Amino acid sequence: MSDKSSNKNQSMFFTLCICFISVLITPVVKAISSDQNKPINIEAGNVVIKEKQGLAYYSGNVKITQGSRIIAGKTITIHSEKNEIIKIVINGQPASFSQLNEEGDKTTAQAKQLIFHVKDEILLMQNSAVLQQKDNVFRSEKISYNTAKDIMMAGDKNAPADERIKITIHPKKDAEKNSKAGQ
Repeated sequence: MSDKSSNKNQSMFFTLCICFISVLITPVVKAISSDQNKPINIEAGNVVIKEKQGLAYYSGNVKITQGSRIIAGKTITIHSEKNEIIKIVINGQPASFSQLNEEGDKTTAQAKQLIFHVKDEILLMQNSAVLQQKDNVFRSEKISYNTAKDIMMAGDKNAPADERIKITIHPKKDAEKNSKAGQ
């Protein structure tokens, strides 16, 4: 393959990686709409792109930001097939995701591993998973969150009996109740 052709393919793969990252940071709840128009910034110690295998590896305390959205992990691997991003895997101690919604409320997700399945728009959190929205916290070894349908599932029916899901739900504050009642 010529250098010109190789450079064109690398450029196309890099563009796909950026597109995938922007899909990854699709909101877990309705995010600040202006976030998607902000530039994507990536910080990593190393990058290895294996174009023929459809893989891109980022390592060295990787941090991806776009507006209020922040994704961080020790490593991030992007998988693609036929120039289409399939999934992204974020590993860390913990790997994390956070963003603000239109009301300024922060949603965070963390686990030792986060896997985002692009086509299904599902964020899977594995190993010490925690999902927090406002003051409400969900803890489990496994949490699956469908970002398109806003459906969260926690736990694993095959898990040992002592592995429990822990949920903390706080009542609405009086000021919040009153502002909702006045609408």
